[in-house]
Amino acid sequence: MSKPLPHNIEAEKIVLGAMMTNSSALAQCINSVTVDHFYGQSAPNQLVYQAIRNLFDKRLPVDIQTVLEELGLMKEAVNAGGIEYLKELLDSVISLSNLDFYLVILQDNKLLRDYLSTIDQIRQNYETEEIDEINQFLARAENNLRTVAERRRIDKFKTALEVSQRVEAELKVIQRADGLTGVDVGYKKINDYTHGLQKGEMTIIAARPSVGKTAFALNLAYNAVKLNPISVAVFSLEMPSEQLVRRLIATDATVSLDNIQTGTRFLNAAQKATVGQSIKNIGNTKLFIDDTPGIKLIDILAKSRQLKAAHDDLGLIVVDYIGLITTGEKRIESRQVEVSNISRALKELARDLKVPVLVISQLSRQVDARDDKRPYLSDLRESGAIEQDADMVFLMYRPGYYKNLGFSKNVTQDEKKRFKEEREKVEALTKEVGEYAELVEIIIAKNRNGKTGIVPLLFFKNFGRFDNPSEDYESRLKQIRQEHGAPDIEE
Repeated sequence: MSKPLPHNIEAEKIVLGAMMTNSSALAQCINSVTVDHFYGQSAPNQLVYQAIRNLFDKRLPVDIQTVLEELGLMKEAVNAGGIEYLKELLDSVISLSNLDFYLVILQDNKLLRDYLSTIDQIRQNYETEEIDEINQFLARAENNLRTVAERRRIDKFKTALEVSQRVEAELKVIQRADGLTGVDVGYKKINDYTHGLQKGEMTIIAARPSVGKTAFALNLAYNAVKLNPISVAVFSLEMPSEQLVRRLIATDATVSLDNIQTGTRFLNAAQKATVGQSIKNIGNTKLFIDDTPGIKLIDILAKSRQLKAAHDDLGLIVVDYIGLITTGEKRIESRQVEVSNISRALKELARDLKVPVLVISQLSRQVDARDDKRPYLSDLRESGAIEQDADMVFLMYRPGYYKNLGFSKNVTQDEKKRFKEEREKVEALTKEVGEYAELVEIIIAKNRNGKTGIVPLLFFKNFGRFDNPSEDYESRLKQIRQEHGAPDIEE
């Protein structure tokens, strides 16, 4: 059985439902698509569109009742599914604000059908015609294909005036006392470097296993949904949603995750009350979690677009993590090529939806082999395309993670002493903050539209919580680092 030609019935239903729902949508669609944009000759969607078109041409109102009556006059009411199918079309409409997206789907599918049909026609001509002149046959075939290809949807050039006026309007809207132009993530120094996570940009968080990258991403997502009037989507490929929410409860309540994992029997009355309030706090946010195991790239893209269609305030997408995503394509020459395709698709998703996308990645083992364990961009695992596609890259370094690792033979006794003294002083300083506090450096290694540098944060592993350090802590930390020749933290 041959594979059906490209089509998207759900997109067709949404477009038809919108045409019967809203007069502006009707005018937009009539000018954008024809009956051939709907799949299948004399199929229900083609029949409904033709009825709507007839009503529009007669300058009659278009609604479910008039469309049903027109289908009756066409003697196609039964073939079009009757009143029940028209109701189904109306129910399919999610948001008129995303109608352009579904119109593009119809246009692209029709274009691809035309292209494939033209190829099929060329083959039929080859099999049935007597070809005297091969060049003439090829020229005709190329012309037919070119005619279809020239109908591709290509964005028009924008004049400098148009763009500058749009930027001026955006600047007037986004002027804020804190200087942020993007999503507030709750960490002052990170906000200073980035001005917030920006629409249309992809940010990578990378670290070695167990350094705290998932916890950090959750903190960013939770801060974003609390501090900004947005919805946040989290694709959790590694952790079920219940476990993820338990972590958020521990973070919000500052109660040990171990105690929450074992129920409330180890909690005192005050902790139980705090946990109960945190559950309410989390439940009241517009946080959406998808924990589908083994989810494919195409599903992440489709679900993100569906969520954006249903919630126009979608302001951040978090993907944990890129190493577990597959494309499902069998003819991929290597995992590196597949990761490159995934990275590029996530970047395009950010641009298409005008939403920041935060993606977790792993660092290669070569970090552990060095005496200086601070990671570099070159340590990103699996594909250089991740570094290339990312607008920002956050590399995480937790000194305590490497506490018990030794040194190579090339390290002198003086260097060992210097490393050890620095670590002990930083540990002592951090323990003043709290027994379970650890220093984590967020190394902003790439920032396409801003400066790079190192941001110190305090990580409470038992709570899975990251906090801003005090000015006194930062000042003393900087002094320790300068004394021992560590990379400076930019102000």
